[in-house]
Amino acid sequence: MTTRTYNQELPRPYGKSIGLRLLSALESTGIDPFTSSLAVQESAALGLTQRHTVSILHRLVAAQWLTRVKKGVYAINDPVTKAPRAHPFAIGTALVTPSTVSHWSALQHWGLTDQIPVTVTLSSSRRTFPPAYDSQHTRSRPAWIVAGTRYEVIAITKARFFGISQVWVNERNQVPIFDRERALLDAFHHFHVFGSLSVALEILENHLADIDLTRLVRYARQLSVAAVVKRIGWALERLEASPEVLAPLLTYRSKGDTPLDPGRPARGHHNPTWHVIENLRDG
Repeated sequence: MTTRTYNQELPRPYGKSIGLRLLSALESTGIDPFTSSLAVQESAALGLTQRHTVSILHRLVAAQWLTRVKKGVYAINDPVTKAPRAHPFAIGTALVTPSTVSHWSALQHWGLTDQIPVTVTLSSSRRTFPPAYDSQHTRSRPAWIVAGTRYEVIAITKARFFGISQVWVNERNQVPIFDRERALLDAFHHFHVFGSLSVALEILENHLADIDLTRLVRYARQLSVAAVVKRIGWALERLEASPEVLAPLLTYRSKGDTPLDPGRPARGHHNPTWHVIENLRDG
């Protein structure tokens, strides 16, 4: 990683070059986004007090050398474009801790969809409350807006916070991302994000060779949602998965028949093996 030396003149409120010296010190840590606590720690070697450091951070934001991600968290801007140099995934996971890149963003990262998401989607075991003024500017779910990018965080239980890989997304940022199978699992589960089952079925069919089916099945059982187990079992049988792959899904106990796509009328053939209503087409 190359450390940039900041030697351009700052606006007069900074005094001499102390703001740029602090910026260079922060750059040298390789941590971006960074916290105000780290800035205070690095500023001690420059003879700055905590109060003076916080004041400098505010002025660096005003001069567009930094972007404020949230209270106490900042990203270093490119000196030319004035945009954050940190990857959007790194900014997103800095917004909420713990969190992991998920849903459309994870699927796109792994090459499982050609769609380019306009929103960075993350999952967190914490309930989050984006700023009210951000949610008022969109008809979709509430989200954060940082440097023009929209970040949406979906709350999940701690028990479902699994299947996470640590991935280098550029030379500066390593971030947690749901792996292929865990990201695909949500496409069988979270219809409020994906709209319909067709997304999951298309990904599974087009990328069957890229998916670890044994892991997908294990994740489905670990999620402990009977409807998801049924949908995945039905889909894998259609794609002629081996009996060894299907066996753990067949032995999962569940009651009643579940519509394959809950967004459609619950009309169609009742599949006796998977206890699903095949309602992908209105009949």
